[in-house]
Amino acid sequence: MDLKYKELVPVIIQRLKAAHDPKRAKIRALFFKTEHQFFERHIRNKTVLIAGSGLGDDSFELARYNKRVVGVELLKDLIVLSRKRLKKRPGLKNLSFVNDDFMNLEFSKHTFDVVVLNMGTIGDFKNKKKILKELLRVGKIVYFDFYPPTLAGLKKRKEMHKEELWQGVRIKNNAVISGDGLYSVSISKEEITKMVKSIGAKIRYYKLCDFAVMAEVAK
Repeated sequence: MDLKYKELVPVIIQRLKAAHDPKRAKIRALFFKTEHQFFERHIRNKTVLIAGSGLGDDSFELARYNKRVVGVELLKDLIVLSRKRLKKRPGLKNLSFVNDDFMNLEFSKHTFDVVVLNMGTIGDFKNKKKILKELLRVGKIVYFDFYPPTLAGLKKRKEMHKEELWQGVRIKNNAVISGDGLYSVSISKEEITKMVKSIGAKIRYYKLCDFAVMAEVAK
């Protein structure tokens, strides 16, 4: 994800709100349901960092059954919205949001048991290896979902992003892109496995749905 995304903050907020509206974004709602079931099975009673916490929804979910959760988000506008939403959830005293860049975190080594990066965003970054190394530095285990580059998956994601109000959405090579600058890039298991092995880590895969896979990475 390039820093030019900062210029698209109003668009990003609008699309994230749409993505988290189950009445509008039905495909994403099923995806979130499956992913949250996965979280509840695999991440319990842990200290958790959410890398790229967005509007805070995953942080709210994970805070229900974990010791401590910290959402990290680069875009200040999203941090403001997350904190406002958190005030309406006084029971989640184990949750906080930090304005920071998860490519260069201020936390010390293995501050967290688990780090989560979701919504397929790993494919959108140029320096994926750098990100993964940094997340493994601060967390003992990293979970991230990704979208394999299948034609059926690309078509399903195109429909999903239409529901999320992406404008002029289309498929280009192995990515789904919008006419106003948003994009979602696929990445293969082979590429991820090669990257993980190159940093001396181990990986395990779990199928989430017909267009997404969860990766579990640890040293």
